[in-house]
Amino acid sequence: MENFRFGILGTGKIAQTFFDAVQNVEGAEVSAAASRTPGKAWAFAQKNNIPDAYEDYESLLSRSDIDAVYIATTHNFHYENMVEALQYGKPVLCEKAFTLTKDQAEKVFTLAKEKKLFCMEAMWSRFLPAIRKAREWVQSGKLGRIDGANLVIGFKGDPDPKGRILNPDLAGGAMYDIGVYGIELMTYLIPEKLVRVQSEITYAETGVDKMDQIVLRFENCIASIQTIISCAAHGMLNIYGTEGRIYIQDPHVADHCQLFDGKGLKEDFYSRRENGFEYQIQEVMDCVRGGRLESETIPQADTIQCAEIFDLCLGTK
Repeated sequence: MENFRFGILGTGKIAQTFFDAVQNVEGAEVSAAASRTPGKAWAFAQKNNIPDAYEDYESLLSRSDIDAVYIATTHNFHYENMVEALQYGKPVLCEKAFTLTKDQAEKVFTLAKEKKLFCMEAMWSRFLPAIRKAREWVQSGKLGRIDGANLVIGFKGDPDPKGRILNPDLAGGAMYDIGVYGIELMTYLIPEKLVRVQSEITYAETGVDKMDQIVLRFENCIASIQTIISCAAHGMLNIYGTEGRIYIQDPHVADHCQLFDGKGLKEDFYSRRENGFEYQIQEVMDCVRGGRLESETIPQADTIQCAEIFDLCLGTK
């Protein structure tokens, strides 16, 4: 079988992480990269021995030998980049946050379905073995009835107001950068219907959200999510049930999860994470080759629901 050929749009830090992961996936390669910033694509390609580089996206997207594109641009460009890629007939893996609004997400997926093309948000955390193990514990009933959960993710971001984290023109802020992890981990691990969303938000001087407190009310439990980009935080996720609890440190990059019952530690799962993007890359390859239009691990409905939560919390409807 011929290698699965990826093209990359955008050549920043996350594009490098993706490229490095592709090297660890059998039968995958990066055949081309593109950036509209003069010189960046060529520098990226030369550094990584990528055969081709372009200073426009159209040249890459028009190639018939590209099997899928990974969109690694800043959040503000995701929607237009995905629409363009789909119009060129390319399956898409788009870095989180997929879009800024529910309306954008729905339009992208509608176009993908019309074109009969695979399209997925790069919510890599859902594919990590430790997160999958935690989901397995929940689904097997080892926690009993889930009554509550809480998650914290935070870091001290780049204070440059023109940088990616704080710049509103680049769709910066805690919600799009890390809040997306909290939301989509909770909706993955808690097997109940979401019925209500509440939030409290504080803002940086640039106008982007710097700290978010989100409460997701499911049918029978309440999940609290706290994200912050102005100071470091101890990342953790707890899920509480009538028969036990799960603890995961640094959940969006998890390699370790623990299951406790009333007597103490019951199961301890560890899977070393080298890069972590390999699992979602394999998923894209399997889905595209299998003719599937979406992933069961990060289905389109979950991405749309997350974007709707953005709307509710940030007033972006």
